[in-house]
Amino acid sequence: MSPRSEWNIPGPLGIDSVGMHWEKRLAYTITPKSGPMRSMETLLDAKRALSTDLPRGYLRHRKWLDTGKLLVEAAEIGSDQIIHEATEQLLSAIEDEGWMTRRSNAAG
Repeated sequence: MSPRSEWNIPGPLGIDSVGMHWEKRLAYTITPKSGPMRSMETLLDAKRALSTDLPRGYLRHRKWLDTGKLLVEAAEIGSDQIIHEATEQLLSAIEDEGWMTRRSNAAG
């Protein structure tokens, strides 16, 4: 069983998103300044970022696992409150990785 199905994190094409609110906007746009993740405006953007942008193995880390679960819950319920919580948790996980800070390309 793949980690995505084990953790109930949808695949990149949204095949398992029938009846869910993936089109809803996050509480605010998140645009990492470095790292592998794309800019995210909707729950679908965040789902795709977790399922395709994160380096292999990151979804095994507790913060990313919990973030993925909360994003799925937000898509299932669709309420502004849970979407806000999911947005905050997603931003926190990205900040913990240092991806909200621009990395310098200066030669050392």
